[in-house]
Amino acid sequence: MILHLRAAVEQLYAAMPGEFTTLRTQLAKQARDAGDAALAKEITALRKPTAAAWALNHFVREHGEELADFRGFAELLREAQRSLDADQLRVLGRERAKRVDAVAERVAAEAAAAGQRLGAGVAQEVRDTLTALVADESAEASILTGALVRALSYSGFGSVDIDDVVAVDAGLDGGLVGGLVGGAAATRPALEVLQGGGEGGQAAAAVDLEERRRARRAAERARLTTELEQARAELRTADRQVAVLTARQEEVVEGIADLERRLATARARLEKVTAELDEASGIRDRAERREADATTALAEDESP
Repeated sequence: MILHLRAAVEQLYAAMPGEFTTLRTQLAKQARDAGDAALAKEITALRKPTAAAWALNHFVREHGEELADFRGFAELLREAQRSLDADQLRVLGRERAKRVDAVAERVAAEAAAAGQRLGAGVAQEVRDTLTALVADESAEASILTGALVRALSYSGFGSVDIDDVVAVDAGLDGGLVGGLVGGAAATRPALEVLQGGGEGGQAAAAVDLEERRRARRAAERARLTTELEQARAELRTADRQVAVLTARQEEVVEGIADLERRLATARARLEKVTAELDEASGIRDRAERREADATTALAEDESP
C-alpha cells in the first residue's frame, strides 16, 4: 500500500520505461481505494522520465557507487573555478570530456543490459547531463535523487537550470557560500614636531625639516609600494579571471562545434531522404501515367 508520495516516486522511477504508465495508474488507484484522493492526484501528476533521464536514474539507483570518483573530480573542478586556479582549470578542463564520456558509456551499457538501448540523441543528452553535474552542485544533487524527469544541460557559464527537473521537490540546497579576504591597510609613519629656540633652535629646526623631508619621502615610497602591490594583486586576479573565462570560452566553442557537427549530420540525412523522396515520387508519377494510359487503352478497346 502506498502511504505517501515519496514511496510512489521510489517505485515509479525505479521501474522500466514501459512499466511506468501502468504502474502509475495502479498506485493512484491504490491511493484512491485507501480514501486519499489528494495523494492519487499527486501520483497521477508524476511525469514519465525521458529516455536519458531514465538511463541516469537507473544507473544512480543500481550503480551509484561508481560515481564516487566522477563526483570527486567534479568537486575538484568546481573548487578550481571558485579559487580561479588557472593551472588546475587547464589540467582538469582537458580531463573533463574524457571522464564525462567514460561515465556516459557506462550509463549506456547498463541501460542496454536492462533492455533499453540508447540512440545517439539520447546518449548526447546523457553526456550533457553529466557535464551539468560537473559544473553545478545543485545539478549533481538533483541527479543523485534517482528521480530525474528530463535531461540537464550546461551552457558554459552561470548555473544549471534545475527547475522541475526532479519528480518531486527534494528539498535540495543549491546555494553556495563564498567570501573574500581583504588585505591589511598600509600605515603611515607618525611625525614628531621638535621644539627649540636660538641657534640650538635653528639647528633643531633644520634637523626637524630634514627629518620631515625624509619622512615625507618614506611615506611617499610606502604609498607607491602599496599601490604597486595592489596593482600586482589586481593583475594576478585579472590573469586568473582571464584564464577561467578562456577555459569557459573553449568549452562553449567545443559545444558549438559539436552542435555544428550534429547539424551537418542532420542536413546530410535530410539531403539523402529528400533525394530518396524525389526518386520515389518520380516512380509513383510514372506508375500513375502508365495506369492512366492502360485505363484509357482498355476503355477504347471495349468501346463498340
